[in-house]
Amino acid sequence: MCSWRGIEANKVGRPKMSFGKRIDGPSGRRHSAREEVVLAGCAQTMRASRPVVVTDVSASGAKLEGQRLETLDPEVLLSVGNVDLFATIAWAEFNHCGITFDEPLAQDMIDHIKREGRWAKVMGLAA
Repeated sequence: MCSWRGIEANKVGRPKMSFGKRIDGPSGRRHSAREEVVLAGCAQTMRASRPVVVTDVSASGAKLEGQRLETLDPEVLLSVGNVDLFATIAWAEFNHCGITFDEPLAQDMIDHIKREGRWAKVMGLAA
């Protein structure tokens, strides 16, 4: 489970991909426009969990910021509010990574994620 107090659930995670290498296709180019956001979330694998900030999102993927994201296994579960999404890490550099969702998101799901991950809601300051 992620904690916003900086406590990691597991420090055993080992990278299974090359540092900074894109695995999202031969061109390494995203196929849909991303919206800039600032959403609280959690990236989880079978061996580790990291609190993250989602900095942009689209139907096909998102960009995450957090500590030691390059050490996560490539298959992740991104949790934002009450939404859980399966994804694959496409690239990772230092404290940033790009993920590709296993299933493309509809616009209403993107809007829902944006509402669920608002900082005020995460901190219990808004409904």
